[in-house]
Amino acid sequence: MDFNYLDPHSTVFEIGPDGTLRVIVPDDRCGLRVDAFRAFPLSHPEEYIVLRDGNNKEIGALRDVKELPPQAASLVREQLRRRYFLPRVTAIYNITERFGSSVWELETDRGRCTVTTKAMNEAVAEIESGRYLITDVEGNRYEVQSLESLDRDSRARFLGKY
Repeated sequence: MDFNYLDPHSTVFEIGPDGTLRVIVPDDRCGLRVDAFRAFPLSHPEEYIVLRDGNNKEIGALRDVKELPPQAASLVREQLRRRYFLPRVTAIYNITERFGSSVWELETDRGRCTVTTKAMNEAVAEIESGRYLITDVEGNRYEVQSLESLDRDSRARFLGKY
């Protein structure tokens, strides 16, 4: 991996007057309207964070958010939380297939919702044993963190369709 790593102790993170993240690299530059991206969103969610300014120009990368001072780490985590909204499925109430798509009635850690996906083989991906991502027709993703963590009826509904 060939990143331009930023020094976590000298790089300054702040919220600009417009409410967006600003990153100041001493003796180098100031990035405005900064977005944070995970290089490895599933396997290393707090490591290898790439920072880009509002013109999509790379400012640099962080090896690990935990190396930042607490306030800076909080600002970066908030950016990541906004970018990687990923509700966790806690129950599956129903899955109905209609005209090549599926309608899911789910309970998530963010509340109950109804999700429409393409066909099951296109909408569900096993990312590791027992862990799945469900992608709806709008590109939103929902995580089944562990099939075993679901109740028996939810597992049966999922396995009956997948």
